[in-house]
Amino acid sequence: MGADERERLFQRARECSGHRRTWSEADRLWTQVIDAYRQAVSGSGRVDPNDRRQLARALWRHGMLLAARGRPAEGLATGREAVTIFEQLNDAAARDATDQGRDEALAELITAVLDLAETAFAAGEPVLRMDLLDRAVAAGLRTAGPPPSAGPRTREAMGTAYHNQATALLHRCLTGTSPDEDAREAALAASRACELRQRLMDPLRPLSVWEMANTYGLYAQCLTLIRDLDRAATVLDLGNRLVELLGPAGAQPALKLRVAATMLARERASARGGTGQRRWGWRRH
Repeated sequence: MGADERERLFQRARECSGHRRTWSEADRLWTQVIDAYRQAVSGSGRVDPNDRRQLARALWRHGMLLAARGRPAEGLATGREAVTIFEQLNDAAARDATDQGRDEALAELITAVLDLAETAFAAGEPVLRMDLLDRAVAAGLRTAGPPPSAGPRTREAMGTAYHNQATALLHRCLTGTSPDEDAREAALAASRACELRQRLMDPLRPLSVWEMANTYGLYAQCLTLIRDLDRAATVLDLGNRLVELLGPAGAQPALKLRVAATMLARERASARGGTGQRRWGWRRH
């Protein structure tokens, strides 16, 4: 199969993955795409780096599709192979690529690890999820340094990494045995996600506004858990302003902000009641 034919097959599988009704077809096509790119990179001659990159991308996308179809264990194995190749591509880019090439390679690696973490959670492996989230953050910091000095795509990926890390810590806080420690760590990760996404937000890119509103909702919940109630109220207000700008497209961030508002109202009521103790009843909702 020639390079153009492989590319057309890849794009067809990608399109089918975008619609639930064609997921079965996408599953079949990704298997063909992966086989085609495996053959392309298995020869004894010079391997085109783009073929290796496309193989990694196909494995990554197939892994996510398998998880979405209720087969996360299979998706975990496929996603792990993708991450291994992305790591090799990132190492090569760090040595030889332009600044833009290094930025793209690192951002793709971070994103693939983040998606693998969510697949692990769907497969019933929350500890692995946390390990992978930590690994994604570490990869960005080790390769590019603190986010302000990283390239634009890496900063975007790191914003997602910190957001997802805060989400996982928040979940562990509400279900684990050391809620106070996890709440503090979640608030710190959410704060870092906010800082990055504030710098990246652009009214001409609605997705960046959506992501900022979504992270504000998460951060407000974390701040409420550590009883930084005044700051939680400020963040809640900022998030609600963005949701108003988004309109119907802001439904998901709006839900997260409503949860935060409920938590904040209960904490304030508890404080007025003079009990001095956190009420955890909302954990059941």
